[in-house]
Amino acid sequence: MIASHPSAGSRRAHAYPLFTGILIAASALLAGCDKTGQEAFKPNTGQIQVLNGSGKSGMADVFRDFLGGYGFDIIEFGNARHWNYEHTLVIARSAASDRIARDLAKVIGTDRVIHLQEPASLVEATVIIGKDYKELMRSWPQPEKK
Repeated sequence: MIASHPSAGSRRAHAYPLFTGILIAASALLAGCDKTGQEAFKPNTGQIQVLNGSGKSGMADVFRDFLGGYGFDIIEFGNARHWNYEHTLVIARSAASDRIARDLAKVIGTDRVIHLQEPASLVEATVIIGKDYKELMRSWPQPEKK
């Protein structure tokens, strides 16, 4: 009969939780990555207003649904004061909301971000949909067909 070292079994017992912890940590890190190994884009979401200034009825609903899918909290949507905005733009309503406005613009596909500080505003950023909405929507991911 071959005798084994008395602590050999206990070393294996202590290694198992450590190994499990390493696997859990690795899984958590990889969960935030896409298939290419790059970290997936996660926007800074905030309370958003979406206004349709495109002249095409129903576009505020379309943008609201799209942005809601990214986690933005659309607390107000409707029509802009006029319907002749040529380009879609994002308005940061405070200095603190600049990052939210930039992430919002990135998701939509525009680089038109302006700052209009409005201390009494209930929203952190406003999207005004312009006549370029079709061009922007072409860059949006298409839903999977079932």
